[in-house]
Amino acid sequence: MADDTNITIIGFDLGHGDTAVTKVHAGTRQDSASLGDRNAPPEIVELGGDRKQLVTSVTVTPEGEVLVGEAAFEGAKEFETFVAFKSPYLDREEVRRPLELFARRVVEEIRESRLTDSGRVRWIFGHPSGWDAEQVAGYRELLAGVCAPDEVSLVPESRAALLYARDAGDVPESEALTSTSLTASTLIVDIGSSTTDYTSIVHGTSRPVDHGNVVLGAHLIDKAVLELAIDRSPDAERIRAALAAETSRSARQVLEITCRKLKEKFFSINPQRFANNPNTGVRTTEEVFTRDGDVLELRIKIDRNDMARLLDTPQPALDGLSWHNAYRRDLGAALSHTGGEVDMILLTGGPSRMRFVQETARELAPDAQVMLGTEPEFAIARGLALAGRMDERTRGFREDVERFLATETVSDLVNERLPQLTEAMGAAVASGLTENHVIPAFTAWRRRDIVTIDGMRNRIISGVNAELDSTDNIVLNKIVTDWMAELRPELAQHTAVICRRWNLEPTALSLPEVTVSGEKMTAQVSTSVATDVLDNISTLVNVAISGVVATALFGAGSAIIMATGPFAVLFAAAAIFIGLSTAKEKIMEEIGDKDLPMAARKIRSEASMIRKLREQATEQEAALASELASQFRSDGSGRLAREITASIEKQLTSVAAEVELLIA
Repeated sequence: MADDTNITIIGFDLGHGDTAVTKVHAGTRQDSASLGDRNAPPEIVELGGDRKQLVTSVTVTPEGEVLVGEAAFEGAKEFETFVAFKSPYLDREEVRRPLELFARRVVEEIRESRLTDSGRVRWIFGHPSGWDAEQVAGYRELLAGVCAPDEVSLVPESRAALLYARDAGDVPESEALTSTSLTASTLIVDIGSSTTDYTSIVHGTSRPVDHGNVVLGAHLIDKAVLELAIDRSPDAERIRAALAAETSRSARQVLEITCRKLKEKFFSINPQRFANNPNTGVRTTEEVFTRDGDVLELRIKIDRNDMARLLDTPQPALDGLSWHNAYRRDLGAALSHTGGEVDMILLTGGPSRMRFVQETARELAPDAQVMLGTEPEFAIARGLALAGRMDERTRGFREDVERFLATETVSDLVNERLPQLTEAMGAAVASGLTENHVIPAFTAWRRRDIVTIDGMRNRIISGVNAELDSTDNIVLNKIVTDWMAELRPELAQHTAVICRRWNLEPTALSLPEVTVSGEKMTAQVSTSVATDVLDNISTLVNVAISGVVATALFGAGSAIIMATGPFAVLFAAAAIFIGLSTAKEKIMEEIGDKDLPMAARKIRSEASMIRKLREQATEQEAALASELASQFRSDGSGRLAREITASIEKQLTSVAAEVELLIA
């Protein structure tokens, strides 16, 4: 593995309304720095000189200079300015061009600040969870061109919020977000300017489900605030005409940013002020320039009644639903992904500060803990940096696991312990075979319910295989689980080295403990990996046993059962009856398909024959067990060993995939 200790991760939250950037060092090797340095939280990169957040706006001066953020916003009256342009529709010039201009200039500014001079750089951008795969791929392609030659990755924005909540410690520690368990039901709600995204962590799985609404963004409220202000203006008609002019395309967007800032100011007011004075509100005045050079004043005001009316006004963009009702509908649908029960709702994104967002969450999930970080507007940028760091460490972890699996360690462990498994399997199959299968088949043949000796042998084989052809065979299941129980700690000694290297619990890569309960194999942990262990190992062993038993009972096993003791006397007499003079060891083969007369079948009494079979059962079953064990080991030149090894390696790969989420 290359020395990647100098990787700089840039978390780039390019938002529809605001943009924030963070940085963190990957710290992929445990010995590369102290644990504190390796797990240091992402730092916010100040853009435009001293701003933690940058207004997502860009303009190009006549001299070709690209201005972003407040600088572009302030120049909106002089140059064509693009504002709030993040969108998946990159085929549109008014989307692609400003996105590329803005991202490129911010990347250049970060490089000029020398934050990325220490070595390799990775840029991690967020995308709304509701974007489809094609839209995400197009966005990645655009950003890869902007950031070349560095590596670019995209992460769902709500997933980034989850990682930040889990790793950064910005919210109180919760059972739902511990680094050792991601199986509680948790819902991350990321409300942005243009979209609302959700990440659901459902009981029983640590793999989040990302989904979202690509239309429900807080910018719709900003637009509604602006429309309300225009409606109230005595110059409403002239203002609308001025904002509709082609030369003023960005003027409306600039006013919407003003409305957004006013909205944020409104929701920052202490609710007690509204209780003391119902008329409490926020207000500002902006200028609108007409085509003939006049300047019109637009007074923008929001009080409690105004906001309540705006939130409950039907919006065409939301199919006639109000913002409040659309949010309620989508939140309810997202909660259903958790099975109707949720332990925690974590709200991120600047608009999550709106009080009704939190109130609606508490109303729809009254038993859940509703959390809001101290700086929800930076949760995505920080989470993106954490996602990049986790990805780098995960990459190294995965390489270590693959390197381990490429060795013969698992194969050696299996082969070393395989004789114990095959001997126990052989003994389990042979034990009781005389009483349960040989005697009943012999009795049926003697009475001519079975016509030939081959038919008797087939009855024995089918009876044995009927017992084996099930994963509910408690005896074999117990053998497999006991054998696995002895193998697990030996395997864990090897995998613990990898776990410690990546700051994981030493047992993180251990295979789930499997036991037998009733007639079923059960696992100590309820995961898909444990289910795979049960299905793969038990089915593999039973199938291998069934095939080998059939072969053995037709070959050497058949000779053990039928060519000694009472059967030897029986077959010798049968050979005389039909006039065979062949060697003793060939007699059974010669008469196997013959319909022997009743006199040959009853040369001895049934009671004496059965007594003889029982007397020799222990010796014959032990010999058969040894023969079966030998054939289990050698069948298909070690097929059982190879397939058990492959199955265990598959389980380790599956466990490793689950463990990746625990890497901080």
